[in-house]
Amino acid sequence: MQNTELGIPTDELVLAPGAELATSTFELYLAVQELVNFRENLPPQDQKTLAINTYYEWFEPAVDKWMDVAKYKAMHRIRKALELNKTCTGDFIVKHSTSAVDATSCFFQIKEFWRQLAWPDLVGSYNFVVKIIDCICSAAVYYSDLLHQKLQDTGYYEDPTAFKVNGEMCVTVNDLEYVRRSLAALGTELHVDNILEAVEMATGDGNRQQWRNALYGILDGATTQLEARVLQIISRVAAKMRPALKKAMFHLAWSPDSLPTAEAICPLLEYLDSHLVALNAALLPRNFERVLHDVWDVCLLELGQQMDGNAGSLRGPAHAFMCFPGPMHPRDKVAVFYERLYEALEILVDFFHADQKGLPLDQLKSATYWRVEQRLQYHKTETEGLIHLYYLQRLQDQLSTESIEYGVLSVRAYFNHDSLCVEVLNARDVIPLDPNGFSDPFVIIELLPRKVFAHCAEQQTNVQKKTLHPMFDECFEFSVTLEQCRVEGAMILFTVMDHDVLTFNDFAGEAFLALGNIPGVDENNTSIDNFHGLKTVELNLMHQKNKNHAILQTLESRTGDKMAQDFVKKQKQRISA
Repeated sequence: MQNTELGIPTDELVLAPGAELATSTFELYLAVQELVNFRENLPPQDQKTLAINTYYEWFEPAVDKWMDVAKYKAMHRIRKALELNKTCTGDFIVKHSTSAVDATSCFFQIKEFWRQLAWPDLVGSYNFVVKIIDCICSAAVYYSDLLHQKLQDTGYYEDPTAFKVNGEMCVTVNDLEYVRRSLAALGTELHVDNILEAVEMATGDGNRQQWRNALYGILDGATTQLEARVLQIISRVAAKMRPALKKAMFHLAWSPDSLPTAEAICPLLEYLDSHLVALNAALLPRNFERVLHDVWDVCLLELGQQMDGNAGSLRGPAHAFMCFPGPMHPRDKVAVFYERLYEALEILVDFFHADQKGLPLDQLKSATYWRVEQRLQYHKTETEGLIHLYYLQRLQDQLSTESIEYGVLSVRAYFNHDSLCVEVLNARDVIPLDPNGFSDPFVIIELLPRKVFAHCAEQQTNVQKKTLHPMFDECFEFSVTLEQCRVEGAMILFTVMDHDVLTFNDFAGEAFLALGNIPGVDENNTSIDNFHGLKTVELNLMHQKNKNHAILQTLESRTGDKMAQDFVKKQKQRISA
């Protein structure tokens, strides 16, 4: 049987010829080293001329051979350690096994050998240190592979039963973490930075990063493999807990309205607490933190499932509706439902944070958390407010877009004497939407939010036939107040359409202009002396490219809401394929 990665026979390891001489050679080296130290008693001029000063060069072949032998012996010792493996606690609170102690002891002996050599030539020691790091890292990865295989052979990944704390799993990941930590300090213990500095000074080529990468690349690679192995094993914990978490999350989401959220969430917290306490007692802190991360992610996903799946359009199981006695308007039901989930999310954050004893808040409030929190906020928001929020995001997109793939629209806008004047001047590079390679563009002008400008009907330009560079030169007036224009989020929406006689008009692009920044509204620019001297504003036309936009998905889930459905239908026509 071969370890294919290392090319080492695992049934029998044979030492290289001459390996039995390593001990006596090492003793000779130390004796000469001690002799050289006595040169300090000689005059300075004599110290420099001694032939024995470079004694270490005599031993380079022997040290190189010793390191080759050490790698073979480390593999052999690790394999034997696993064959004789026993669980123990010793002075530790959590359990680990004797094989982890044996493996790290083997690494210590290699490092101790190098420490006693005290190799005088820092530059020349570089290759030796590379071999030491390779030896220890290869042995650590070999150990992790054998240990994981042993756990896998027990059927760990195939066990279909409900989750319970698996003692063998806990010992395995603790052993791997125990070995991984021994690698973390390897660079410091071998004084790698001092060696790199000496190499850089000797070579003078300024390629220290190249030398560093060769050393730390081996070390980082091994550390990453051990970390990945631990995460692979631990991921099974959250996966097996998921069915029970799903059930508890369902209970939370569909409990009667009369039951406070703090009580409805109790079965979920009790399940988590019972298992996490046991895992905390059995795992090293770093491993327990990894478990917490995985379980937290599953909780977020399951809460999201209740929010977006069962609850999104009120299509939960039939018996769930029996939990809500008496008549209730669907939209009122939605508000209650999402408010409960939002409260539950905050309770779960506190639970996993555990007064700073659990996961840090910055880790709890991950990208997944913010996506769930954002969607809950959207679900809690009335349709009209959600539409306004969507347009605010589109306005931000306008400010940040640099792409002109859909063309550019040139406009002017200003406020004067209770009248908003909007000039649509021209457009260039409008996308062709007709079979003849042209378009018949026109522009629709609309004031937003509609709640503020409900009295202002949208207006539109004349159609310009067969062109991608239409000249409009049209001015439109809207009767509005200065206060309305200064409402937060007030804006103009320009929609460029391609006119079709026999079919529906095609969407060509849209652009947004904030009213708060235009002359006459902007407090720093209120004078309108020369209308035609005003600066032209060029707006890059845009398409919505996010087919899964969270606000649109939320609105689409409101199947009984005509305003929401009409808005989604309109926006879907503006999503780029």
